[in-house]
Amino acid sequence: MKKVIKKRTFKRSDDVPEYVNPEKKTWGKQDPEEEYFEEENDSNETKLTRLNKFISNAGVTARRKADELIFTGRVTVNMQTVTEPGTKVNPEKDVVKVDGEKIKPQSEFIYVVLFKPRGYVTTTHDDKGRPTVMDLIGLNTRLYPIGRLDYDTDGVLLLTNDGEFSNMMMHPRHKIFKTYFAKLDKPMEENDTKKLREGVMIDGRPTSRAKVRIIPNTGEQNIWISIHEGRNRQVRRMLEALGYIVQRLKRVEYARIGLDGLKPGEWRYLTPEEFIEAKKLATPKPAVFRKPPPEVPEGEPVKKEKKGKKGGKKKKKEKNKLKKAAAVQQPSSGSDVLESISKELENISEQISDNRED
Repeated sequence: MKKVIKKRTFKRSDDVPEYVNPEKKTWGKQDPEEEYFEEENDSNETKLTRLNKFISNAGVTARRKADELIFTGRVTVNMQTVTEPGTKVNPEKDVVKVDGEKIKPQSEFIYVVLFKPRGYVTTTHDDKGRPTVMDLIGLNTRLYPIGRLDYDTDGVLLLTNDGEFSNMMMHPRHKIFKTYFAKLDKPMEENDTKKLREGVMIDGRPTSRAKVRIIPNTGEQNIWISIHEGRNRQVRRMLEALGYIVQRLKRVEYARIGLDGLKPGEWRYLTPEEFIEAKKLATPKPAVFRKPPPEVPEGEPVKKEKKGKKGGKKKKKEKNKLKKAAAVQQPSSGSDVLESISKELENISEQISDNRED
C-alpha cells in the first residue's frame, strides 16, 4: 500500500537541531516475517479475553477509553448490557456491540509515525471544526493516535489500530520515554535542571524524574527533555512551574522512534525493527530482590559494616601472607648472627671437654 499524503504545504522546522539519542542502538538486520508479528497459537482451544482488551484490539479505541464505554453502558455482549470491563468474552462465539454496531477483531494491524504540524488537533474528530491529524492520513483503516500532542506542538505522533500496542506505549508503568526540544525565554539555570531531574510539583503531586540536557552553543535557552508520563501539557507546565515560558516545543522521539527525514504533514509506516524495539522497551524488567539485613537482638548495638572496595578482605589476607613470607626470607641482623656464633662455640667447647674426660 502506497503512502498517501494530503496535498498541503508546510513550513519546514529548520530552527530545531537534529536530535541524536545517546541510548539508541543501531538497528540490527532481522527478518520482518520472523519477528514483526506474534506467533500464532496452534492450539484449537480459544482463550477468553477481557472485554476492554477485545474492544481495544478491535481498533475501536484505546483500552482506557474502552473502560469508559463499558462503564457508561454503551457496550453489549449477546444483547445484554455489560458495565464491568473485566468481563470475559469468547472472540469467536460472543457478539459484542458498541453503540449498537457489531465489532470484530482486527485481521491486520497498522503502525504509523506522523510528523504532526502545528495547528492540528490530535483527535479523530473535533467539534469546533479544526483540522485533525486524521486529515493528513488517507488510509481507509480506522487509526487512533497514541497519546496526544498540543495544538501548538509539532513532531512525532504514533497512530495505530492495535489497541494492545497503544496501551503498552501509553501506560505509565511501562515508562516509555518521549523526548522534546524546548526553546525557553531565558537561560536554564543549573539548579532548575536538578529540580526537573528530581520531579516538579504539578496539581499537588510531583512528576516523575525527567531527563534534561542543555543544548550547547544556544545560550542555555534550548534543551532536550524526556518524560514518560502523559499529563496534559506536562512539559510546558513543568517549565512554567520553574518560571520559564516555552516559546517552541517539538517532540523529536517517542519510544526511540524519530521522524527520519519526514517533513511536516508527512507520515510513514514503522519499520519492523522499530516495532520490535518499542515492544522490548515496554516489556517489564525482572525484579531484583535483596537479602534483608540480619536481625539484631534488642539492647545490642547495631554493628555497621565498613564499605570498601570489592575484594578488600581478600587483598588484606594476601598482603599479610606476603609480609610473613618476606619476614622468613629476610637476612638476620648483626646481633642475631653474633648470638648464634657464640652458641655454636659453647657447644663445641662442651664437646671437647667431654672427649678429654673420656
